[in-house]
This record gives sequence, structure tokens and C-alpha cells, in this order.
Amino acid sequence: MREKGYTADQSELGNVYYPAEGVSRAEKVSVNYVEYPWITCFEVEGLDIIKSD
Repeated sequence: MREKGYTADQSELGNVYYPAEGVSRAEKVSVNYVEYPWITCFEVEGLDIIKSD
């Protein structure tokens, strides 16, 4: 993944890969397994997309 331009951080569920450019990163990146009544999914916290004009 690194050769494709991705960076990795460790989370409780494993590695979190994200693009090295175009993303702002908080101090801690986490992946959470969440169960809602209508869906079960993974949610990522700590990454935001940098929007260009």
C-alpha cells in the first residue's frame, strides 16, 4: 500500500490506510465497529478530507 501512496496508522482493529496527500489527520486515528438498528458498519474517526477550491 505504501508504494501506492498510502500511509498507515495502527488502530485497535488493525492498520488504517489512508492517502498520504489530501487528508488531514488528527493525533489519533481509530476504526470503530458500530451496530445501529438499521446497519452494522465500521466508522473511521480522526481523518478529514481536505477540500480544494
